Amino acid sequence: MTTAPILTTSRLLLRPHRADDLAACVELWQDPVVTRYTSGRPLARQDVWTRLLRHPGHWALLGFGYWVVEERASGRFVGEVGLGRFKRDLLADRPELDALPEAGWVTLPWAHGRGYAGEALLAVMAWRDMNLPVSETFCIISPGNAASLQLAARAGFTVTGEAGSPDDRVLLLTRQTE
Repeated sequence: MTTAPILTTSRLLLRPHRADDLAACVELWQDPVVTRYTSGRPLARQDVWTRLLRHPGHWALLGFGYWVVEERASGRFVGEVGLGRFKRDLLADRPELDALPEAGWVTLPWAHGRGYAGEALLAVMAWRDMNLPVSETFCIISPGNAASLQLAARAGFTVTGEAGSPDDRVLLLTRQTE
């Protein structure tokens, strides 16, 4: 698979990234509520552009990646969700994770509490279970991000470890294909 397939749920459309998503992605990645538990700081426009460009690269090289999430009824940009392989320095001492897809999700604050992230993540996990040969997926979440920890648990992830420094610690969660 060289590009993200279109996935639909009752309320959402998950589609490949496009160059004209830049403004919406900049809004997402410059929102301090969004970046509090992810990048830790709002991202510059050029850094968001680089993030946007890496999504098609994941699909082309690995056969999986991220989707843009839109509200079906309005077409409104909700956020991004998907699977990646980021070669994080934070996980350099965990070579067993290197070949596994890492799940991630982020939505704009207006979409928080509406169940959109969960709906999108479940669609991605269903796609993942049908299309990827490895049986395990992982994610990393800040211990303070209660909403993401709850969502991960609903999607079948369990805490299996920690990574990072005491000042920048994350929880490592894993999920087995059902």
